[in-house]
Amino acid sequence: MLAVRDLKTYFYTYDGVVRALDGVTFTVRKGETIGLVGETGCGKSVTAFSITRLIAEPPGRVQSGQVLFSGANLLWRVDREASIKPIRGTVRAKVRRRFARIKESQQRLSAVRGSQITMIFQEPMAALNPVFSISRQLGEALMLHRATPTVDTLLAAEPHAVNLTAATRDLLDAAREPGQPRLRSTAQNIARAVGVPSLALELFYLFRGQTSNPQSRVRGVVKAFSRLRVGGLQRAKLHHERTLSEFRIEERELYNREMTTGSSTAPLRRALHVRMLIERVKGGWLSVPGLKKVASRPLDQEVFWQTVGMLESVGIANCVQVARGFPHELSGGMIQRVMIAMALAPEPKLLIADEPTTALDVTIQAQILELMHSLKNRIGTSILLITHDLGVVAEVCDRVCVMYAGHIVEVGPVKDLFARPLHPYTQGLIASIPRMDDPTKKLESIPGSVPNLIRPPGGCRFHPRCAFAMEKCKTDRPPMTREGPDHVVACWLFQGPEAREY
Repeated sequence: MLAVRDLKTYFYTYDGVVRALDGVTFTVRKGETIGLVGETGCGKSVTAFSITRLIAEPPGRVQSGQVLFSGANLLWRVDREASIKPIRGTVRAKVRRRFARIKESQQRLSAVRGSQITMIFQEPMAALNPVFSISRQLGEALMLHRATPTVDTLLAAEPHAVNLTAATRDLLDAAREPGQPRLRSTAQNIARAVGVPSLALELFYLFRGQTSNPQSRVRGVVKAFSRLRVGGLQRAKLHHERTLSEFRIEERELYNREMTTGSSTAPLRRALHVRMLIERVKGGWLSVPGLKKVASRPLDQEVFWQTVGMLESVGIANCVQVARGFPHELSGGMIQRVMIAMALAPEPKLLIADEPTTALDVTIQAQILELMHSLKNRIGTSILLITHDLGVVAEVCDRVCVMYAGHIVEVGPVKDLFARPLHPYTQGLIASIPRMDDPTKKLESIPGSVPNLIRPPGGCRFHPRCAFAMEKCKTDRPPMTREGPDHVVACWLFQGPEAREY
């Protein structure tokens, strides 16, 4: 699914060039969960941002390497985006960026970023816009990547397929029952008959908790069904949005072809952009004040209730209230779950999770990990999990990559790595974990700290902190050697055959 080859990412600062990633290589297989672990400052998050080309330029820059995603090279033509000239007599370098080519590469990445590759960020508050509601931000992601099925659902809706009086009576009967056990199933049956799954959520939250006077909700049922009766103006808006969505899909396919074949599709894209411009001009009358609100009402309501379902899927209580709220009204854990909902909504091929459960309590951590696991089993999503929690790694990962100072130092199946850690750094990480079977065991720590990557140590970068360091470790970087089935390590203590792919 993903193959990272000799990836190098540098940061050009006034103090010098920070070699944050210096030849990182690993693979993520289809349907696999791979853990990326290491101390703070080892380059785990930089790896995730380099794969998705979210490194801030300046000062950062993806220098070279390959990131192959389903055969498409996401770093195609990265060498043409800037020229780098070292400043003589210093550790600094002068970078001359070609911003037109950088902009083109960012547009090219839109073919996979957000739809086929999604990311859960470590700082969710920085990833949400404080001036827009939660539903609007989730809805934007939904319309960008799943507009076609959303529009098709509304165009194919059959609100007359259900007797409104009988449906209301069934909902009232279900709402009167203590605990309301039948309410959700009744709402789902009605929504299934109409052909709009989101209607089940609207009806459920309309009647939930209404045991004393559920009759007052009858008007809400009429309103819920009225949004499914699409008029001529609204149907024109839906067809306009569907056409634009098809153009976006076609554009992504052209960009994918570029990154897969290595040949430019610029003439085809220019022709496509002309067609998109013509469609936007033709649909411009739908944005006239007064018409826009009426024309967009069915689509806006459908998107809102789909976002409520997204929030419900990550275990958020009071989903309707949260969807109408703003980021500053939510706690850190709630915002983290909103970001997780946004990342899981497009059902991506690859999910990059950068500390996804850091801000959550233990019970919610279990729910989120189970949700990620169910997505993996249902559609075969591959997961790159970046975390400090080796307990989470042991529970959910298939393989583990151990990173230190911008290098991958060990890769292996999770059971083998915990049972037989090979690299001294991996041994130090595992030795620092409390053990339930040996509560009297003294916890150990790794002496020293992660080195300054402007002037990193020569040879093996871990040798200043390693108890087994030899003279060879100080001068020569150890290659990755195979020390077992699917288990490789970069250490001069081992002399197995050199591993090219892992």
